[in-house]
Amino acid sequence: MTRNRKKKLAIRAEADGSSHARAARMHTPPPTEILAQDVQTALIGAFRGAGWPVESENFPEGGTWSGWLGPVSSSLSRPGAYDLMADPDDPYHHDLTVVPEVCFISPRIPINSGEKMVVRLPGTTAGPDLVAKVSKELGRARGSETAKLVNDSACALCGDRYPAAHLLPATDSDRLLLCPWCVFDGDILDVHPLRLAFAIDELTSEDMAAPAGWSAVAALLACAGGGALGDRMNEASSFSVALPHWNDPGRLWVWLPASGLPPALEHLRPGTSLSTLVAAVEQAYPDLRDRFRTELAAALDEDEEDEDAGAGREDYLVEELWPAAIVYAVTAAAQALERPAGTSPWHLLSDGFEEGNLADCFEEIGSTLDGHSLGTTFTLSIGVPVIARALGWDPDS
Repeated sequence: MTRNRKKKLAIRAEADGSSHARAARMHTPPPTEILAQDVQTALIGAFRGAGWPVESENFPEGGTWSGWLGPVSSSLSRPGAYDLMADPDDPYHHDLTVVPEVCFISPRIPINSGEKMVVRLPGTTAGPDLVAKVSKELGRARGSETAKLVNDSACALCGDRYPAAHLLPATDSDRLLLCPWCVFDGDILDVHPLRLAFAIDELTSEDMAAPAGWSAVAALLACAGGGALGDRMNEASSFSVALPHWNDPGRLWVWLPASGLPPALEHLRPGTSLSTLVAAVEQAYPDLRDRFRTELAAALDEDEEDEDAGAGREDYLVEELWPAAIVYAVTAAAQALERPAGTSPWHLLSDGFEEGNLADCFEEIGSTLDGHSLGTTFTLSIGVPVIARALGWDPDS
């Protein structure tokens, strides 16, 4: 009887366990569907919120949601699909409980240079973690690629050495290839800024080790263009299309070094947008324009305390070019940090903004600014070192 009773109890316990398991299975919620469109919306929002210049299509093409995050491209798709061209949220072609995967690549157009950074993450990764991981890897990859550079060519004006692909034409001549710090020098004649603008886009889209200074040149041209440079570029070319930042300078991306930034910029990412960079600098130093005016007054040998002289003095600050001055200061420091063996950009910038050259460039791009005015030159030649000193860099070094 004892043995039979134990056996019955064991059978009953097993049956109860099975019934409990069946009950648990009956009450377990089904796997959650994850829509790729929602993941894409969150991804774009996270990078835009972190200050990256962001572009994105409003629909998936070929089964993939694409994005352009400054110097990085992103693609979002659902792994394991048997129809790769179908909308990743089409339940007839995809299991919507499968977590979408996002792939980040730099340079953003790696056809000629190859992929130097590839980061794959599940679409369920939190937005801040996506930004942090891509930023870290982007900075590491740029540093690695910069360290490999072979400086086999010289700027036609200053003689500083760069990889041949990093020197660009500022005129019609392919023999006059220049570094970023010499394109507005007075010795450069017959400038062709529209051609240069396309060349900058091509270089920075295909080479993640491109000199940081080209962002400054692009910022100056785009800011002077007054929101219409992209249209003028498209009118001048039948085979190239201008990127959005030529009509909206705030969307330009600016290369920042992965380390060595001053406290005011430490929170920024390697490929931050111009608008984010300018906002960070001005928030940290709201008196920059006053510092500029004080420095200019000293340079003109004026007495700031003489109210009559102060009342009659022209305000030379060209507000439209102030963001470009900020980008020049930051990228000059960035390039000095990333390429310490090269000639100091600060030395080249001391005479790097010549009135005649700027006037010719502004005329070519249809700018309403007067390149011949002293304000244009002063805003750049005096504004850049003022901004640099405020941020803790020494332009006289």
